[in-house]
Amino acid sequence: MKRLIGSLVALAMWAGLTAPSQAHVQVTPLTAAPGDAVRFVFLVPNERDDESTVEVSLQIPNDVDPFSFDDPPGWRRTLSRASDGSIDVVRWRGRLRSDGFTEFAFLASTPDREGPIVWRSTQTYADGKKTAWVGPPESDEPAAVTQVDGDAPRRNAGGEGEGGVGAEVATDAPATATATASGDDDNRDPLAITLGAGGLALGAVALFVALRRRGAG
Repeated sequence: MKRLIGSLVALAMWAGLTAPSQAHVQVTPLTAAPGDAVRFVFLVPNERDDESTVEVSLQIPNDVDPFSFDDPPGWRRTLSRASDGSIDVVRWRGRLRSDGFTEFAFLASTPDREGPIVWRSTQTYADGKKTAWVGPPESDEPAAVTQVDGDAPRRNAGGEGEGGVGAEVATDAPATATATASGDDDNRDPLAITLGAGGLALGAVALFVALRRRGAG
């Protein structure tokens, strides 16, 4: 029995060591409001222990309009455009160590309709092999997905949208300051006011007595 258990443990360890990596390209946020400006971040792990990633290409979905990019150091970005001038594919070229990961971030407007944004990407390695992250969520190579939801909070990234978090902060700040100032006036301590008034009264009496004594002298 001990030999059997040992064999099963060894087999499980071997399977764990030889199993394919479960890491894959991911995107944040997972949900976004329709018609909003959002900062999208793509996390790209290297996936292979023997080769470095040298290129990542991202197909821009319909109704998504990137307008500002934050490229990681050591990576060069190129844009391919469709016939109408919109950005069709974004490519980043560089070198990602075999045990590393990197993040690509950009600002983009979301579609006005609700539903999924499917981000299809391709990861190219130094030996020319590629991994296409284009499958459904349950597949081995799933595409990253952001769900456009009318209940999602608006982000107004870069101040490009109407309303959103930035506008709410700017609108609420003066009101908060006014409320605080008003609250200070309304919440004065009654005991402090009473003691202050009593002190003024005693001072007036003392001054009156002193003047009477000076006049009598």
